[in-house]
Amino acid sequence: MDMQATYIVTGCTGYVGNVLTKKLLAEGCRVRGLARSREKAARIFGDNAPALVFGDIADDAALDALFAGEGPFIVIHTIAKVTIGEGSRKELYDVTVEGTRAVVAHCIKTHAKLLHISSTEALGGVFDEDVHYVPDPSRCDTDYARAKAEADKIVLDAAKEQRLDASVLLFASVLGPGDYSNSHMTQMMIEFIEGRLPASVKGGYNDFDIRDVADVLPAIVGRAQAGESYIFAHKPDEINDVLAVIAEMTERRVPKTLPLWVAKLGAPFLMLAAKLRGKRPLYTSAALKSLEARADFPIGKSVRAFGFAPRPLEETVRDHVRFLLDEGMTHLKD
Repeated sequence: MDMQATYIVTGCTGYVGNVLTKKLLAEGCRVRGLARSREKAARIFGDNAPALVFGDIADDAALDALFAGEGPFIVIHTIAKVTIGEGSRKELYDVTVEGTRAVVAHCIKTHAKLLHISSTEALGGVFDEDVHYVPDPSRCDTDYARAKAEADKIVLDAAKEQRLDASVLLFASVLGPGDYSNSHMTQMMIEFIEGRLPASVKGGYNDFDIRDVADVLPAIVGRAQAGESYIFAHKPDEINDVLAVIAEMTERRVPKTLPLWVAKLGAPFLMLAAKLRGKRPLYTSAALKSLEARADFPIGKSVRAFGFAPRPLEETVRDHVRFLLDEGMTHLKD
């Protein structure tokens, strides 16, 4: 780790952001984080918090404060609007694309090193390690994937055209302790633990433990090459693989499993029902597209470059559930 640098983490109270921020603090690094909620920051960090700037990624004054001083700066940009098809397209674009554009501009201005956190969704089904990643939003079939690909293009264009020291880290589905933001997978876990999950779906993706990235973060900071992209994943899994581990811990039975075609037919009604109840839907058309996608991502590049080593899914799920219980985010019902 560069102990002379100031590490800037955008979205430091988000799922990925808080886990990586805590790793940097544990390494003795000087860390400055961008967050929106003082209450959430206090809950997550307690007395061991980074220097915090409160504001929005689109707020020039907040970014100016974040990048204040002489540097050098190493930026870990985690902020994005994560969505499975619900919510505002404008907010998705403003946060994910325009927010990245603003961060890149500040990195260029301050000669910062940038690690841009993206998603394997942005690959659009093309992920041969031997082929250099060229973001192409037209290959992507969901709004989220297109926004992530467009943001990645901003970063990699700046690396090529303006010699910004920037790399893209493409994450598959993140699991493990630290999800104070209640991601969709965490929401599903909570509903299952509390006996409120009506059905599972035949499908899955590729889940890996965010702690496995934190473990090699010093190597990523030191070895990530400008203009390069690195995939962080594990191996394909099924939703029922996750639920089976939780079932063993809680003595709950895995609910009936719907074929994807049945879930697709019902998705519009599920979204409407969730909206009427003021809840976020679990199964949307965009989510179901991800669940049927080929997700056997090659990780050899990250293994060779950084020593990335994914732990077993069962360990990750067990620790994730214990985190939810310990934090009071869920409880076991009789």
